[in-house]
Amino acid sequence: MLPEKGSIRGVARATGHSKDTICRWLEIAGTHAEEVTTYFLKNLNLTGVEVDEIWSYIKKSKKI
Repeated sequence: MLPEKGSIRGVARATGHSKDTICRWLEIAGTHAEEVTTYFLKNLNLTGVEVDEIWSYIKKSKKI
């Protein structure tokens, strides 16, 4: 909802929660995202070509 509303205050108004609650949720979500990324993206040993192929796939997926 944050990208849609554009601000923490906007999300707080739309959801009826306080700004502190929204900030706390964002911190929890950010920490979780970092943990998931660290867990799944460890020791991949990818070559430069493989990384480029993955990036190309991600860019194409966003256009759909």
